Amino acid sequence: MVMYRTVDKVVTGRMRRARTAAARPSGGDRRAAMLEIARAAFLREGYAAASMSEIAAKVGGSKATLYSYFPSKKDLFAAVVEDQVEKMFAPLFEMRETQGDFRSALEQFARRFLESVLSDDAVAFYRLVVAESARFPEVGRAAYRFGLQHGLDRLAVDFTAARERGELRRADMTVAAMQFLDLCSGELHRKRLFGVDGVDDRDAVERQVENAVATFLAAYGADRRS
Repeated sequence: MVMYRTVDKVVTGRMRRARTAAARPSGGDRRAAMLEIARAAFLREGYAAASMSEIAAKVGGSKATLYSYFPSKKDLFAAVVEDQVEKMFAPLFEMRETQGDFRSALEQFARRFLESVLSDDAVAFYRLVVAESARFPEVGRAAYRFGLQHGLDRLAVDFTAARERGELRRADMTVAAMQFLDLCSGELHRKRLFGVDGVDDRDAVERQVENAVATFLAAYGADRRS
């Protein structure tokens, strides 16, 4: 009888530990929670005022645990930037052919890009990075590297493939990608940053998409007559 009770205790203990382990967030989940809480803190307080102690408290762990994932606030912010950019822009920087119609693929990309950069989250994050970059240049460098540069590199690869298909003329596709993104964001993005009304007007978005693609193809489109 004693033996059965002992075995029962062992089994019960194992089951309890298994349930505890299942309930405990994994390393990846815990890191994701830290990034989400840190992102909210940075947007609310700014980079300089955001407190690692407060972020750790909201995560539900010690400050030492937070530092075991991110050795410094700069590292944490860089990780937040990378995560934010990946979530917002990774799906964008893929040129999707539309039944062989390159113009339509460009229009779809421009539309998705504009909708993303005009969103509340994107605008708030952009403002944060610009505001903090003067005092903390590493903030701006991280945002540029993980955001714009990564996107430009991916878009340049897609444009190079289009050039090889004869859709675009022979030119530097990195420059072409940069100029196309500038055409896409254009006046609407500037107005959104300055809080000008009417930016979310669908007709305005469509006009900018059409103008961006038309201007880009006028500069880089292959000459079918040659």
